Amino acid sequence: MQAQWDASFSRFWAVKTYYNPSFAGESDKIQVSGTYKYEWAGIENAPKHIFLSADMPVEFLGMRHGVGVLTYNNSIGNERNSIFAAQYTFKHRIGKGTLNIGIQAGMHELNFDAASIHLTTDSAKNNRKTIQFNPTDKKNIDLNAGISWTGKNFYIGAAALHITSPSYYSMPNPGASGDVVADSVFSKIPVSYNFMSGCNITLFYPLEIKPMFFVQTNFSDTRLQTVLQGVYNKKYSAGASWRGKAGYSFFAGAIIREIEIGYAYDLHTSGIGRDSGGSHELSVRYRIPIDWWNKKPMPHKSIRLL
Repeated sequence: MQAQWDASFSRFWAVKTYYNPSFAGESDKIQVSGTYKYEWAGIENAPKHIFLSADMPVEFLGMRHGVGVLTYNNSIGNERNSIFAAQYTFKHRIGKGTLNIGIQAGMHELNFDAASIHLTTDSAKNNRKTIQFNPTDKKNIDLNAGISWTGKNFYIGAAALHITSPSYYSMPNPGASGDVVADSVFSKIPVSYNFMSGCNITLFYPLEIKPMFFVQTNFSDTRLQTVLQGVYNKKYSAGASWRGKAGYSFFAGAIIREIEIGYAYDLHTSGIGRDSGGSHELSVRYRIPIDWWNKKPMPHKSIRLL
């Protein structure tokens, strides 16, 4: 089974560290982010994705680095797969941008086989559609690595996820215990690769156009997303994206002081999502200035005496 295990976030640029650890510490501020995605609305047991992260730049040994932590939960019904991970990025200034090389190490806790997800219809209950899956029970070390280059108006990055190919036993029999049974299937989370890029094009102040591109593949299943986003006064944004055969996404966002809020709606044209009411995604990001923690000392003398 080689289906995609990674969440398909519509606003991928808001969750870069989920796909590529080299983006940890990209900003000169502390970033705290959260994204919730309700996939395939209207179908029973529809997947729910929650991603939380925090990252910041740090300096030591005369060099700049990035560090971050993240947690991701994917739940279907009462079952949940989760991961908690730490990230480190080495940064080196090149030209007008920065080369970033990042690694991520985490613990992946599996309770269901994401590759076995399928849609069923219960004719006895008004043809109600339900998501079903095979259970599993395993904890594994999961490693990711990535590289990127970031500039003022351009970024590009590539990453490999699940380098350790975490293994597990998929148990088709829902009544099976946690022990390996005769009909259990030995499987692995396949290594996947992704590439993303984006740039800012200033047409005339205060309007900017941001074309972006994202592709992810495990050589069995490939996801493609082409985005066109408009930004007004660096605060308000809206746009749409084409997701290949999967359909389209429409999104909008706003920045209020240091809080960035975004929403996206996915219109599916194939697969399980075609039988649903679409997918909804909400993201929030808060940026905290680094020097906020370093209060400037107050002068001991009145300026009238200077």
